[in-house]
Amino acid sequence: MLEGVKEDSLVRLRRIAGQVGGIQRMVEEEKYCIDILTQIAAVRAALDKVGLIILRGHLETCVTRAIKENKGEELIDELDSLLSKFLR
Repeated sequence: MLEGVKEDSLVRLRRIAGQVGGIQRMVEEEKYCIDILTQIAAVRAALDKVGLIILRGHLETCVTRAIKENKGEELIDELDSLLSKFLR
């Protein structure tokens, strides 16, 4: 994993962990449902962004290397499986 991708992802994931803790407190305090759902949507969007950052890093490193090593078939299978999970 590229160092910049790692650091950016970790910063974002720490922020997301804080957001999830905030949602938990909102539920415990019985806050307005729409406010809780809004925060859940924000966490989902933030996780999607981290996923895209990591995917981009994967494309720039691992995929590039696999292409150079003529491992295209394995690569296609791997990406197909990943996209079916990621794009639900």
